[in-house]
Amino acid sequence: MNVSLLNNAKEADGAEKTFSTVIELINTASSYIEIHMYVWRSDNIGNAIGDALCKAADRGVKIHIKKEHSALMYEWIEMNRKSYLPSKVSRFQKLWWNLIRITFPKTFTEDEFLDGAGKKLIDKKNVTIEWIKGVKTHQKYYSFDHKHLITGSINIEERHRGYYDYMLHVNEYKLVEHFNARMTDETSFNLDRNIEFIFNQPKDQKNRFEIKPILIQLIDEAKEQIYIEVAYIGDHQIDEAIIRAANRNVTVDLILSKAANIGNENNYRRAERIMKRSSAKIYLSPKMIHSKMLAFDRKIVVSGSANLSIFSMQYSGELNIYLKDVKIVNDFLKVADARKLSCDEVTDVRTLENYSTIIAFLQEFHQKLKL
Repeated sequence: MNVSLLNNAKEADGAEKTFSTVIELINTASSYIEIHMYVWRSDNIGNAIGDALCKAADRGVKIHIKKEHSALMYEWIEMNRKSYLPSKVSRFQKLWWNLIRITFPKTFTEDEFLDGAGKKLIDKKNVTIEWIKGVKTHQKYYSFDHKHLITGSINIEERHRGYYDYMLHVNEYKLVEHFNARMTDETSFNLDRNIEFIFNQPKDQKNRFEIKPILIQLIDEAKEQIYIEVAYIGDHQIDEAIIRAANRNVTVDLILSKAANIGNENNYRRAERIMKRSSAKIYLSPKMIHSKMLAFDRKIVVSGSANLSIFSMQYSGELNIYLKDVKIVNDFLKVADARKLSCDEVTDVRTLENYSTIIAFLQEFHQKLKL
């Protein structure tokens, strides 16, 4: 099985290898590239990938881009406040973004990159862009010539070089063909496979939310250990499943950011509740946890784009990969074990009480609004 993790314990964030592999595959693509992206910021890597795509388009490669329109909010509020792909936003959207800005940490950085620099890309005659509106799609993947697939939790933005993430590279026609069949719902998921693609897909199938039921099933079936490394938590049913598992003497390790880029107050509120009601162990990472990975009994890994938040579990299009292949699972666990060692265990629940209840409420409320 030609599947590789674009991370290792020494290069734990995975961003450098992911971005270099993406650019290499763009440069060698011969016929078709498809990219589905959430955030695509106009920064160093955003423009580097865009420039490589322009060259691919000039040599005749067909390029189709699927871009989540609502993610412009993060491009507009955070970091340099510049989007690579230009698009109009309504006055209502701008008003809402200004209101919700108070729940975000201050991260503004000034640079010389151009807002909307990707106009030169989308103006190419063999480049098409599909702006996804009305529903939420949070998945991130690249497909090259129907042979290579790269997917996981990394957006196109420079700051992932400082985050913890996981990305997988699939280099096999049959697996990419199966991915396409799963994405279009031509075939059902099969958890007996060594690798399976599981979707939330409100865009095409309004009731197709596979990820949450599978995760609850895996949590409920775990016998010895559950490892959770995730950017954002908060879905109440997932929280309850975690509490049940810990209370039946399954070792549960939950790894969160000490200071998440967004949603930190709600993370602390939900983690405090889990810790008070169970024996689950909470660990705080000094580095931003942007990954979305769960390991069950060190035999099964589920990783991809889906957080354990209300947004990801109930409303958003997501793509996760279910893995039982021993080598790939062990590769994930080596990285996870190294990351856990870098974290501080919360030994006193009062550590988690230092959050704003108002901001936590607004962060959860914002997810429920689906704006």
